[in-house]
Amino acid sequence: MQSSVSFSSSGSSYSAIISGPRHCFPVAGGSLNLRFCGLRRQAFAFTSLNHHRRHPPHDLPSHRTHYNTVSAALSDNGTPPKSFDYDLLIIGAGVGGHGAALHAVEKGLKTAIVEGDVVGGTCVNRGCVPSKALLAVSGRMRELRNDHHLKSLGLQVSAAGYDRQGVADHANNLASKIRGNLTNSLKALGVDILTGFGTILGPQKVKVGSSNNVVTAKDIIIATGSVPFVPKGIEVDGKTVITSDHALKLETVPDWIAIVGSGYIGLEFSDVYTALGSEVTFIEALDQLMPGFDPEISKLAQRVLINPRNIDYHTGVFATKITPARDGKPVTIELIDAKTKEQKDTLEVDAALIATGRAPFTQGLGLENIDVATQRGFVPVDERMRVIDANGNLVPHLYCIGDANGKMMLAHAASAQGISVVEQVTGRDQVLNHLSIPAACFTHPEISMVGLTEPQAREKGEKEGFEVSVAKTSFKANTKALAENEGEGLAKLIYRPDNGEILGVHIFGLHAADLIHEASNAIALGTRIQDIKFAVHAHPTLSEVLDELFKSAKVSSLVKEPVAV
Repeated sequence: MQSSVSFSSSGSSYSAIISGPRHCFPVAGGSLNLRFCGLRRQAFAFTSLNHHRRHPPHDLPSHRTHYNTVSAALSDNGTPPKSFDYDLLIIGAGVGGHGAALHAVEKGLKTAIVEGDVVGGTCVNRGCVPSKALLAVSGRMRELRNDHHLKSLGLQVSAAGYDRQGVADHANNLASKIRGNLTNSLKALGVDILTGFGTILGPQKVKVGSSNNVVTAKDIIIATGSVPFVPKGIEVDGKTVITSDHALKLETVPDWIAIVGSGYIGLEFSDVYTALGSEVTFIEALDQLMPGFDPEISKLAQRVLINPRNIDYHTGVFATKITPARDGKPVTIELIDAKTKEQKDTLEVDAALIATGRAPFTQGLGLENIDVATQRGFVPVDERMRVIDANGNLVPHLYCIGDANGKMMLAHAASAQGISVVEQVTGRDQVLNHLSIPAACFTHPEISMVGLTEPQAREKGEKEGFEVSVAKTSFKANTKALAENEGEGLAKLIYRPDNGEILGVHIFGLHAADLIHEASNAIALGTRIQDIKFAVHAHPTLSEVLDELFKSAKVSSLVKEPVAV
């Protein structure tokens, strides 16, 4: 399907991350501040896996500085080593691996980083970081070119223009800066950084690079991320038929670009390209645009983000063949009906962006050496991110986080999973509640969400026998939004009226990506509506959109409310 995948230290401590060419596009995140992001309430009352375990664990050598440089040979890969070079080895230096490494250092684990590409993965180098730089430009351009908006504020601005190379440099410089910050943070904490691609040879053994250098570790985390998914029949030349990796370089701004897939990747790039003057055509395999979003939010977002802009679209069609521009001919796109498979149309455009989601980057990891079979490329894991082999058994001391396991393909989800794994290997059980992890699309205005959509919640209610209610509030009733002349927006709460449980929150409007965290933290902590509606919000702020949303929910009178003191 060509619909986009959308939501498709101590001074003696060290940390290790191993990475090959790895990728993980989505959104921002990845620091120690995410330690409790998305954790269930019981995560705060940790359950000990070993009541006698301390940091370092008692079954590891106590003098970390006496580890051998190499403690395994290629000839005995099937035998677990008796001693280890590291406590924790992380294959992949993206946001997930970096977050896990920092937490490992804090927990006193000895670690090293083996990096086959660049620190930061796709999020920092070819994804969420440079894309936000481009979106910052598109936001400014929209403001400066919106004469009606400026006039309503009493402002007069002469014609706004842009320098393409300057915009591209801004994105590249930001990625370089963040990449340097991540690298320096790891080095400052004593993280060993080795160069090479990591291949699992056997239990607790990883080969680094093409040489016979083998590193052992008590626990290993796979965090290799994902790459852009390109369907069959599409020829990518990196110039006129491109993926998000190429688009972020902004080597050209085409007059007319087709975007295949209308998930968050496609939406964000449509925001950039139209702001810079391009005409955009969406090609979506499903019957509606933005299929991964709550339907009501999608409908409003289409009215604001697509209909008034220089965008047209084809839904319910597959792009079966895309040929790059060559010999003076434009890019050609052959479309067929997604259901009948009959030929529908042929488009000729200046460029095509393939935004059909992400595919896990798990080839060449040596998973066959530990009897692990991927499922559509994803590494199978349980709810604690423990890897499952081909026979359905857990692989001891091996975990997989982030895009490579496919549970939730977001950078900050990978970081939260990594931190959860580190908690486990240091003796504290944790299960990550993925329904509490927020997601955002950084268009203008923004879209954000956490938990279930309304159809998902109603399906769950029917199966489990509970009623589902919906509350809504408009940005047009918010003083701060009106002061900014940005009243176009909606916040939607999906909840259980019988007990006040928050099932999902969806926001479309000014700074929606920042506003969603009050809701995501409430879900993570198990906070009910009858509790959170008494929280106080500063006035006038956009946060009052959420305040009004929770206050408007109708929870059963049988549910006890907190007593004010």
